[in-house]
Amino acid sequence: MVQIITEQPSFTVNEPFDIGQKNWDDPDHLAVGQLSMVNLFRTVAIETGELVMPLPKSELPLDINALTFNDPLMPTRSVNGDTLLNRRLYNDALLVMHKGKVIHESYRNGMTEHDRHVIHSCTKSLCSMIAAMAVDEGLLNPQAQMSEYIPEFKTIAAWQGVTVQHVWDMQAGLVFSEDYANPSAEYWSYARAAGYYPPLEGEEAIGARAWAIENLTQRNYEPGTSFVYNSTLTNVLGMALENIYDKPLAELFEEKLYKKTGAQSAGYFNTDPQGFPITEGQFNLRLTDFARVASLMLNQGKNFLGEQVVPADFITQLVTENPQAQQAYGQDWQDTVFRNGQYQNKFWVLEPEQDRFTMLGIHGQFAWYDLKRDLMVVGMGSYPKQDGDLMMTVLKLLWDGIAMATDTMNNNSPKEQ
Repeated sequence: MVQIITEQPSFTVNEPFDIGQKNWDDPDHLAVGQLSMVNLFRTVAIETGELVMPLPKSELPLDINALTFNDPLMPTRSVNGDTLLNRRLYNDALLVMHKGKVIHESYRNGMTEHDRHVIHSCTKSLCSMIAAMAVDEGLLNPQAQMSEYIPEFKTIAAWQGVTVQHVWDMQAGLVFSEDYANPSAEYWSYARAAGYYPPLEGEEAIGARAWAIENLTQRNYEPGTSFVYNSTLTNVLGMALENIYDKPLAELFEEKLYKKTGAQSAGYFNTDPQGFPITEGQFNLRLTDFARVASLMLNQGKNFLGEQVVPADFITQLVTENPQAQQAYGQDWQDTVFRNGQYQNKFWVLEPEQDRFTMLGIHGQFAWYDLKRDLMVVGMGSYPKQDGDLMMTVLKLLWDGIAMATDTMNNNSPKEQ
């Protein structure tokens, strides 16, 4: 039984400036809002295991400020790493792990090493790890129809032919818009139902489960033909996992994942008013613990004790070029930064030919991997918009710059005799 941290949220972040549920994500105080989710949502604690994963520091640290980047906003100029992080990415915290050691760790924008920051849609990737475990245990069949695991969908015509894999890859074909600039997009109705924002007049905060069952009822693509980003599909995957294991999803996160990663401090999972964890985006944890969890994907699914937590073939599959996923990715999604990308199993596989992929969340949350370099970059941010080409351009500059810097560090490091 997980511990409840917040049963009845105050919906207030800062009373003198009237910051709360209605406006926590306004750009001028987003950095504070993202550290204060326990005040806005019902919240449960995801506890740690008995042992803590060491994060040894490298004897050759990476000085981010010494790196030079082309300025995407002023192409004839260059900026140093500090300016890129502060003024272009609005980063709150950054950790770089190379060959098993931390070569950089920094905090900015008011965040400290003790703060728990919401990681938004990176939570999707964590849920995906548990789904991969269920497949490995023979409990979840990616090619089965999702209605086999969620009986309520059996009577909804739009769900006929939609497989677990379609949901996993966001190719379900269901009518849904996550256009954050469009107040009429289905996303906003869902977000109010889940408790992100106050309900409009006549609405109720019915929760993520009920919203999915009542609103994901129409189809505009054949399943498997087009990638359409739909956060609510990860809640659907979480609902299926609860049914498969006959356990609350928060307990699954704790027992099957978090306790096995060597995290040092409890993670906080925000739930909807009914108690269902908002699986598509509301896990909160410290930067170093995010790195500990994320490192599973860098180490072929093994934790720091050598235990296989995430199936190794799940990671191999991610970095294998998938023509079907690439075709679906380009069908309805215009990615001008990563044109050959694919979205697979709740990870963004943006450069599969280079064994590079990432967890990605709005406002600049990420855990990026370069497997060939044994490199992971983890970041938490408060980018003023949810996403966009500029943010992705800055992220690519940062990731590529760090990757090249590690090559230089390797060349300059003392050679073993």
